[in-house]
Amino acid sequence: MILSPRTALAPLLITTAVMPARAGDAAALPPPAAAAAESSTGSAAAGASAAAPEGGDAAGAPGGGAPVAVVVQGAPPPRSASEAVRERAEVRAAPHRTASDVLQLVPGVFAAQHSGEGKAHQIFFRGFDAVHGQDLEIWIAGAPVNEVSNVHGQGYADLHFVMPEVIRELRAQPGSYDPRQGDFAVAGTVRLELGYDEPGITATASAGSFGARRLFLAYHPEQAEETTFAAFEAYQTDGFGPARAATRTSAIAQGVYEPLAGIRARVMVSAFASRFGSAGVLRLDDLEAGKVDRFASYDPDQGGDSSRAQLVVDLRSSSDAARGEGLSLAPFVVLRALRLRSNFTGYLADPTSGDATQQLNEAITAGATASYRLRFPLLSDRDTFEAGIVARTDWIEQSQRRLAAVDGRPTATLVDAKVRATDLAGYLDASIRPVRRVTVRGGLRADGLAYQVVDNAGEGAQARSAQGLHVGGKGTVDVALLPGLHALASVGQGFRSPQARSLGEGERTPFTRALSAEAGLRYADELVRASAALFHTRLSEDLVFDEATGRNEPVPATARTGVALDAVARPAPWLVSSVGLTYTRAAFTAAGGRYAAGDLLPFVPQVVARADLAVTPRLGALFGRRLEARAGAGVTLLHGRPLPYGELGRDALLTDVTAHVRYHRVELGLDVYNLLDAAWFDGEFVYPSSFTRGAAPDLLPARHVTVGAPRSFLVSLSLYLG
Repeated sequence: MILSPRTALAPLLITTAVMPARAGDAAALPPPAAAAAESSTGSAAAGASAAAPEGGDAAGAPGGGAPVAVVVQGAPPPRSASEAVRERAEVRAAPHRTASDVLQLVPGVFAAQHSGEGKAHQIFFRGFDAVHGQDLEIWIAGAPVNEVSNVHGQGYADLHFVMPEVIRELRAQPGSYDPRQGDFAVAGTVRLELGYDEPGITATASAGSFGARRLFLAYHPEQAEETTFAAFEAYQTDGFGPARAATRTSAIAQGVYEPLAGIRARVMVSAFASRFGSAGVLRLDDLEAGKVDRFASYDPDQGGDSSRAQLVVDLRSSSDAARGEGLSLAPFVVLRALRLRSNFTGYLADPTSGDATQQLNEAITAGATASYRLRFPLLSDRDTFEAGIVARTDWIEQSQRRLAAVDGRPTATLVDAKVRATDLAGYLDASIRPVRRVTVRGGLRADGLAYQVVDNAGEGAQARSAQGLHVGGKGTVDVALLPGLHALASVGQGFRSPQARSLGEGERTPFTRALSAEAGLRYADELVRASAALFHTRLSEDLVFDEATGRNEPVPATARTGVALDAVARPAPWLVSSVGLTYTRAAFTAAGGRYAAGDLLPFVPQVVARADLAVTPRLGALFGRRLEARAGAGVTLLHGRPLPYGELGRDALLTDVTAHVRYHRVELGLDVYNLLDAAWFDGEFVYPSSFTRGAAPDLLPARHVTVGAPRSFLVSLSLYLG
């Protein structure tokens, strides 16, 4: 029996344990990260230092200061040459509307929003059209974001619930080289950690183009770590054209404390709700002929609503942190709801009633991550081993119905299902130094996935179940060539789970299997971090958007080969810059349907480049109060977007800038998006359509576009009370 999401939580009991800090990897890091891991890579040391009495130190050294417990949290060593980290300074360099925009700081990532300010962004990453998350595993503050078997798309990941201001670190792991990476980590994994460092109360009111209005409130206790904070956002816009209005509210609270001696607890709770319109697609021939305005909509009733609530409890032992050992368990619960109405083909399938569809998806996700880390001197005194488990279960109710164009009544039921999906994984990871200057990291991960489906579409309810096991090995060799310079070679096996409704009774779950390999160099010193890598990934099968179903549908095997470059520089305390560039050739390796072996994978840009620069000078003092400024810019380039039937999409060059001046407790800011007012398309598709009711359908493929946002500005006034 499959429980309804409304009743599934009733018997749910969540237990908690403790999780270790990971300082044991400090010696394997490049110099800056290693130094941080030995002192204060986590925020705990910084918080303890801030709390130390003047004239003393945090450990109670001479000077009269009382002893303060310091928890050392070392960042894990890289599993590939192209692994990237962006900290708060890089995140703040350019303006960002949403957390999905922040993802573009990762080399090779571009996020487009072709269906309104509320639907999950379409994410491109190193030759993958991850659509709304199918190929990119995303975790935020210890909770998974990807949704299993979402009716709109596998791995659907909506990041609108996170405000850009509370992102303190972004860590991207391309490929699947870490045993902690699981389902959807085909192109890679992104983890966002949250925090807010402005002490006291922050209140920011903003207003700008197209009726945009935003209120941001935050609180961070002065003596606490930045990971303890609360934040609220309310946003509303009329949109830059018809059917583009949107509104959202979000709240996040997180606290870090020690409930018992030797145990460090982090509790995060958040809630989010939004409603948004969507203009949908336009035929490019209509646009070029002047039949429709650039910002018009064939169907202004498109759009939807979305909500999310979640709870994460993360407890870590601090007593064994110095040795890099300990036990862990971090449970989470996520509640999600989504409604989408869209029409990509007009009146092609039904010339009278139209092809509009409405998708509903409600889900409850409950699970936990757990691990035990042990320092074991196998070949050196720095060798470590870790065993862990990841458990997740999802209760899902979903439907998709075709709606009449005139009155919106359902005319056909395409999907009506209840799904119970369970993923139980275990992994073993090791870091061993067989000889001086060489470290071998890697291990094995096994995922057992089980599905129960009750399909109510068609005649009578049909119940079926399926189960399967995926086992993947992962490994990295890290060679220290010179001080700060490392050569890394990595190989790993990853997977993507299938859409549950596609499984037959008793079928062994058919995973999409991924094999990734990468080799390159990493360099780091006190001023610069840089990397260069060559990579190759092969998939046993893939998914590509199908306009007829409004979902991603299976296509033949594919492969991606490319190069990734990344650099972050802080030559002065007031200057920070970051640059990322990737070139990828993504092509089919087998024929099937309308695709032939060797055809380029549609929609995926071959070149993605991003550059950010920020200056934060102190302008001096005015009437005894400090005067500060912050100015920055972010530039994104997309080049070479293949489309079906041999067509090629248009390039895009986008520039966003920000300028802020702060005097004591008051700050005035200006953010400008698409500064050069580039006329660009954030989505391009090729397929047949007919947007004239009752007309004979045109079955010839035509190019369709979703228009990118024009230039806009946002003026903000902030008050800091603390």
